Amino acid sequence: MSRSAPAGTAAAPFWEMLALLAREPGREFSCPQKHSLGSWPLKTLSLLECSGDSRLWQAYLEGLKKFLVFRKSMGMPAVWPIPEEQVRGFLAMESLYSSSKTLMYVAALSYLSKLTGNPDPLVDPITHCMMVGLKHQVGILRDKYLPITIEVLRSLLGALESVCKTHYECLLFRALFTVAFFGALRIGEMVAKHRDVQQPELLYLSDLQLMERRVVICLHNSPVAQERHVISLGLSGEPWVCPVLALRSYVTVRSQLEGPLFMHSDDRTVTKREFLTVFRWALRLLGLCPEQYGVHSFWLGTAVTAARCGYPREDITRLARWPCVIPERS
Repeated sequence: MSRSAPAGTAAAPFWEMLALLAREPGREFSCPQKHSLGSWPLKTLSLLECSGDSRLWQAYLEGLKKFLVFRKSMGMPAVWPIPEEQVRGFLAMESLYSSSKTLMYVAALSYLSKLTGNPDPLVDPITHCMMVGLKHQVGILRDKYLPITIEVLRSLLGALESVCKTHYECLLFRALFTVAFFGALRIGEMVAKHRDVQQPELLYLSDLQLMERRVVICLHNSPVAQERHVISLGLSGEPWVCPVLALRSYVTVRSQLEGPLFMHSDDRTVTKREFLTVFRWALRLLGLCPEQYGVHSFWLGTAVTAARCGYPREDITRLARWPCVIPERS
């Protein structure tokens, strides 16, 4: 049950991951007492492939490979469901190198276990507490990393006139902040890490379709099924925080030269450092502690706001484009 890659090319990460999994003892997708793929297994798997980003599948593939190497090196048996002691050992070993990557690796094991009808290995109480510890280390659960709420966003937009030096800059960062929040965008999709370094995921002017009542943004970190992920934002009932109106005002004054979507008036690309500088100045002006917010606060705020508004878990994961982490805040 695999899809062959063209001659001379490597298999896509999703299919390579499944090929590895298929060699594991008892890993039969069509087993009736577990998950059946039905009469069209290839089509089912193709749709599963489309449910995630190519970078996610690459990270999951790396996580599965790391786990298989760990299990073999420790002389542990190749069995599924994955025994609790194997997951704990893998967590402890990998966390010595990178807590954030370890979280992604065990998310892969969780995903693959559930995909094949096995229990989630992360629900074990001890494993769960180890995961909480890792999340604290990378800042996911630290109190100092707060989400941008809609209330904070309103205040931030109001502070821009006092923080920005020109009207153009005010319109630029107004568009950046509103689109970051309502589009659940990553920092790397909006601004450059460094001005002269190529950044494939960065949005360009040509990725934007601005219509009368809606804006459509085509992202570059597309699923591997040839279709780019599309974000569609409609007019807000509250004009002050409307991403469509903010983008329309910004694009009106922006140079029409093709290039990164968010640029200064002299056609220089906005950098992450500049984004954070304006963001932190605005926070200080509002009496908020800049150290309690980070580059992912907008994305996190989108997911948290959606959860508070009662959106289903599946809708939040689709909005966040991150199927393994769902913020749970009261």
